[in-house]
Amino acid sequence: MAVRRHIYFVALKIGNLIRWVASHKSYEANGDVLVGLEPIYKYGIVMKISKKSSNQIVVASCEDARWHIINTEYDSYEVLSEGAQDG
Repeated sequence: MAVRRHIYFVALKIGNLIRWVASHKSYEANGDVLVGLEPIYKYGIVMKISKKSSNQIVVASCEDARWHIINTEYDSYEVLSEGAQDG
């Protein structure tokens, strides 16, 4: 199970700005396991949260304007900012 790291705890909501680990610049061997070094982050806005599984979210990437599906159970992410509550 992946460790989820948050700057502060915020329940994921539509409109949150998040960053997630998309890849790593390099890897090193630790026994039989490869460990990622120097994470490469993508940034995006949470657009949808699955009604069937709240672990699945759809994020619009700020970098390439593509939509990505993030599985919060396995993908490391951080909530950077909450979306507007009155808009």
